[in-house]
Parts: sequence; structure tokens; C-alpha cells
Amino acid sequence: MNAQYRKPWVQRHWLLMLVLSFVVMMALSMAIGIGVMYVVMSSVKNTAPYREAMERVRGDERMTRALGEPIGTRWIPLGMVEQREQGRAAFLVFLQGPRGTGTVDVQGVFTDGLWRYQRLQGETDGPPRDRVDLRRDVDH
Repeated sequence: MNAQYRKPWVQRHWLLMLVLSFVVMMALSMAIGIGVMYVVMSSVKNTAPYREAMERVRGDERMTRALGEPIGTRWIPLGMVEQREQGRAAFLVFLQGPRGTGTVDVQGVFTDGLWRYQRLQGETDGPPRDRVDLRRDVDH
């Protein structure tokens, strides 16, 4: 038996394996982080303040004129909503329509079973850049 011993591939290319392992671990970590962030941020879409804000944007003549119909969202909302006895909401929704893009900024508190908004403002990306107060008298 004169067969010559040859090291396994992994032992011959250990540096490449180390780099590949690092890249795979980083990619998995990023994917998990992005997934968790997406789930947390998209949970805002299932709340009363989000639904009310989108309803008011779609029902406002100035916003529909600037963005066109139908008005949808470009990305997941950024922010948070706490729904407790005294909850808070603070988030930003990126809007998109056939004629343009914009945002709606929501800041409110939940007291006595009702949401009251300190800020419920739509803004079109223009031109012209237009800000629209979407609050009602009850919200003040």
C-alpha cells in the first residue's frame, strides 16, 4: 500500500471555511434582526390609531387630490403604539398614491376609552409641499 495520505479539504482550506462561516452567521443574524423588526413595526398596522389615521387620510380631499386614489403605504410604519388604560401612540406612516408620496405623523394618547391626538398631520412630498391637519374638534 503505497497510497499517499492527503489532508481533507476542510483542513487544506480552513481559512476559507472560517470566512464562509463568518459570512453565513452575519447573514443569519441580519435576517433574524430584520424579521423581528418587521414583525414589531407591522404590528402597528393592527391598531386603532393606524386605522383611523389611514381613514382620515383617505377621506381628506386635499390629501386625495395631492396623492391620487387609491392611497396606500410605501413601507411599514415607524414608531410604537401602547394600548393600556392610558396608552400612547407615536408613529409615522409613509404614503403613496398614483400622483405622489407623503407621510402622516400620528401622536396621541388613549384615555377614558378614546384616542385623542395631539398631532395627526398629513404631509405631501410636493411640489408644493403641503401640510394638512387631520384632527377633528374632538381630538384637541
